[in-house]
Amino acid sequence: MKTDFIVRQITEADYSTVYNLIRTAFETAEHRDGDEQDFAVNLRNGNNYIPELDLVAERDGELIGHIMFTKTYVTQPDGSRYNTLMVAPLAVLLEYRSFGVGSALMKEGLRIAETMGYQSAFLIGDPNYYQRFGYKLTHLYGINHESMPAEYLQVKELTQGALDGVTGLINM
Repeated sequence: MKTDFIVRQITEADYSTVYNLIRTAFETAEHRDGDEQDFAVNLRNGNNYIPELDLVAERDGELIGHIMFTKTYVTQPDGSRYNTLMVAPLAVLLEYRSFGVGSALMKEGLRIAETMGYQSAFLIGDPNYYQRFGYKLTHLYGINHESMPAEYLQVKELTQGALDGVTGLINM
């Protein structure tokens, strides 16, 4: 069954497979830039990378999905930074969509993030998909981005009230 898979932390041996998985998954995505796989590599090689929050879904030895959470921040009006997470990218191979792979990756990532003490996570994506996980549009909190469209910029509080008093620009 396509619902028989595990979610685990990525290993270095998975990197090239995940690169191709992201590229392939985004070929059929409604919204894409075409460089999502390179974006993931850049995040992994950057200072904001969190190995525990770089996850894959595996079925019978085949990688079928991937998600990554990295550190970022909101610059508040007074210049201070509110530390948070960014989710990007979430990728599932076309033939495994609608089998709970993306949901399992998101839920496990959020669970780990919460146990690590993170209080919120931001992403850019389709609100119709991400609202099922409790994501809300960031402008409802007074948080925006310099150039990203507000209708796709979302946040989830992992701790209730985590964004109380937080406003400004998200760095993504």
